[in-house]
Amino acid sequence: MSDSAAQHRAKQTVRNLIYSLLVTVGLVVLIVLGVPRDDSNRIAEVDYNQIAQQASESLGLNAIAPEIPEDWWSNAARLENELDVDSWYVGFVTEDNQFIGMSQAFESNPSWLALTLQGNWQDGTKVIDGKTWEIWPTLNPQSPRGTKHYAMVHKFETSAVVIYGTAEPEQFEVLAKAITAELD
Repeated sequence: MSDSAAQHRAKQTVRNLIYSLLVTVGLVVLIVLGVPRDDSNRIAEVDYNQIAQQASESLGLNAIAPEIPEDWWSNAARLENELDVDSWYVGFVTEDNQFIGMSQAFESNPSWLALTLQGNWQDGTKVIDGKTWEIWPTLNPQSPRGTKHYAMVHKFETSAVVIYGTAEPEQFEVLAKAITAELD
């Protein structure tokens, strides 16, 4: 009789383990499904036109604020200083949630351009609305695309504008046309 009682206790321990595991998994599922989550975008839209106006007044130079398509928006806008070069940065998000950053160096130099385009190589030029833009694809394509998967550069006077990001080349051309219109 002691043999069957020991077997019964051993089986009961396994059953109790399985039951407790099922209850635990059930509670976890219930908690995951029952706790409300905010799935909204946590990145706030910024008014880059207003910030560009303030930046222009601050520097005494014209910060470019291109007119973007209605379904695009800006997630960042600020003045920066790298390698003693003042620059104006704006981050754009396209209609398909791709990123395009724009950096305008006011007194550009080769070091600033090299730092900004690090990881890219020049692959020709393209004329957009009478302005020549250099094409700079990435040296190391990644999946998903890296922040500087594709870049375009326009140099004018002592300044340079670099646009870079994860968007398609056609979207870069849309932004390049808007920048060209702003420069004219």
